[in-house]
Amino acid sequence: MHNSLMRWLGLVMILIVAPGIAAQDLQDYLSRYLGDNGKKYLQPLGDAFGANLNSGLYHTAHIPRVGLHVGVEVVATGALISDAQRSFTATTEEGFEPKKSLEVPTVFGDTAPVAVPGQGGTVYNFPGGYDLSVMPLAMPQITIGSLLGSEVTLRYAAAELNEEVGDLSLLGIGFRHSLSQYIPLFPVDVAAAVFYQTLTVGDILDAKTRVIGLSASKTFNLFTLYGGLSHENSVMEASYEHGEGEEAETISFDLEGANSVRLTLGATLKLAIFQLHADYSFAAQQSACLGLYIGL
Repeated sequence: MHNSLMRWLGLVMILIVAPGIAAQDLQDYLSRYLGDNGKKYLQPLGDAFGANLNSGLYHTAHIPRVGLHVGVEVVATGALISDAQRSFTATTEEGFEPKKSLEVPTVFGDTAPVAVPGQGGTVYNFPGGYDLSVMPLAMPQITIGSLLGSEVTLRYAAAELNEEVGDLSLLGIGFRHSLSQYIPLFPVDVAAAVFYQTLTVGDILDAKTRVIGLSASKTFNLFTLYGGLSHENSVMEASYEHGEGEEAETISFDLEGANSVRLTLGATLKLAIFQLHADYSFAAQQSACLGLYIGL
């Protein structure tokens, strides 16, 4: 794919990736937390990012044994945020008296901060969240095949956000291979797959995911029904500065995504070179996906 198209796809991603979340604001919110509180505040974001990155990786299990096919696609995914992911039990940091524990917003919780009165007229402020019920993410990808029933899918996007935050970078690669080609007259298409991805947002967030799984599909004229069962994992590393000036310290921790096993069910509508598909994934962190594929 030539550079101008990749830049356009990258711009599409940046325009619709996580609307309502500003990376600089997130860094400011996190800077008020030390390790344990910060990890609990951000954990739902790690769950959602992992689920979103591992969505939209296929919309059929049919892979021709031979013949060139190339498809460009934009997938929009949304992790569904539960009520339990909107708040957590936080404890005032060391040095604040009296020590108190209470329910406060996570990154997806209410926008209003929570103020805790202390001794001598002091006030401890827990930051608010972004009040989201769905965590959206959009990603461009290209699929190229087929050699001996195999194909490769690539995801890529990059953009400079601002001087304070830095650059956003997405890179993913996946490999799928037809299993049904070895079983003559098998009534459905079956494929095995493995995918690996990384997503970084400046020095604040660094996410990595891996998926291995099986998919199956059956085509009826213009419609294809598909589904898949996969094992996945995701890890997001968060890093930010707590405090100011010479007293500032770097806080960092890893957030493991909630998903391990995912069941996906979906359908594809094919119209000439266009394929529109939608699916839903049942997992610890549930998510939905909508994609537009253009290719042969």
